Amino acid sequence: MQPKSYRVFKWVVYALATMLLCALQAMFFSNIRILGLTPFLYPMLPAAVAMFEGTRRGAVFALIFGVLCDLLLPAPFRGFFAIIFPVIAALSGGVAGRLLSRGFLCALIVSSLGLLATGAFRMVVQILAGGRYLGLMAQITLGETLLTLPALLIVLPLYRTVFRRCAADY
Repeated sequence: MQPKSYRVFKWVVYALATMLLCALQAMFFSNIRILGLTPFLYPMLPAAVAMFEGTRRGAVFALIFGVLCDLLLPAPFRGFFAIIFPVIAALSGGVAGRLLSRGFLCALIVSSLGLLATGAFRMVVQILAGGRYLGLMAQITLGETLLTLPALLIVLPLYRTVFRRCAADY
């Protein structure tokens, strides 16, 4: 069992790393436009944390991060990110814990799952609202996913460093 102060320190470091990535999204990635699409890092972050920390801890991180995103980002409805991010964390933690070892391939798969799940959830909300243009929404989801995945080269080393540096044998 790890001391409580260690666990608090580890999650503060994860929070700082996440704030850095959110600032990078706001200042850099939001200014990239390719075919009218912009990279969207946020669904990738709970997926990466859950890959390293597991389903339960990842889901708690994802829920807190989802609530913050709901407060700060536009979404189809309030609570959108607080619902989908824990689902992404559960999927990611399951894939990383049972199917693949934690590495680039696993991160690529769980990040793709996170981005595609977020897009699929937007489409479900659109269907329930009686919306149209689902084909276009699917194209946007696939395009954003492909455009965002190269950012994994920044996200993965940062979270891997936090995971390894904050690991302690108690």
